[in-house]
Amino acid sequence: MILIGEKDLGGALIYFVVYVFLCYVATGRGIYLFGGIGAGTLAAKLAYMLFAHVRVRFIAWKDPWSVIEGSGYQITQSLFAIAAGSWLGKGLTQGRPNDIPIVESDFIFSAITEEFGILFAICLILIYLGVFIHFLKIAMDVRGRFYKLLAYGFSICFIFQVFLTIGGVTKFIPSTGVTLPLISYGGSSVASTLIIFAVMQGIFIIAYKEDDENEEEQAGQPDESDRKKYD
Repeated sequence: MILIGEKDLGGALIYFVVYVFLCYVATGRGIYLFGGIGAGTLAAKLAYMLFAHVRVRFIAWKDPWSVIEGSGYQITQSLFAIAAGSWLGKGLTQGRPNDIPIVESDFIFSAITEEFGILFAICLILIYLGVFIHFLKIAMDVRGRFYKLLAYGFSICFIFQVFLTIGGVTKFIPSTGVTLPLISYGGSSVASTLIIFAVMQGIFIIAYKEDDENEEEQAGQPDESDRKKYD
């Protein structure tokens, strides 16, 4: 509610999605997942009615070409940049990223695609997916319930932030003003992402120690043939 009061709807959306998925993971009950989707749809409708900037972004997402000189200028310039980069890009410093407003944070992915190409952008997305899959593996390997839920929560938070950013600059979803982890300009964004990685590293160490303890316990127990000999 504080984030909504501050009109930081992108941050509020991330917290909401993480909360809904964690409720589903913790209980295994689909009612939380489908109920969260319904509540999110209702909340989006209310946000459209209450906040003028949400209506502006929705119109710019629905048909940016009709408002290209106004609210649609940013997304259209982003699409122009992605198209200009083509598959291999125009080369480092050969693009025109400054044509996109707020390119250093919200729309950094468009500038990267223009200068390095779509193939490079796809590789970047695959790196993010690889990190997400590794986070999920850590969450599945650790036995402690608290650590498991914590790992799942950070996994969802990380990949959903990537989805919001890339989806916004490619016109897949309305722009939310969320930064791209470890790439967009902004000290607080970088610091929070590094904290996520640090916590996940700690959970990985805990899971690794648990595996070692299980192996030691199994090694210390005699098998059935040994037990018969002892008997």
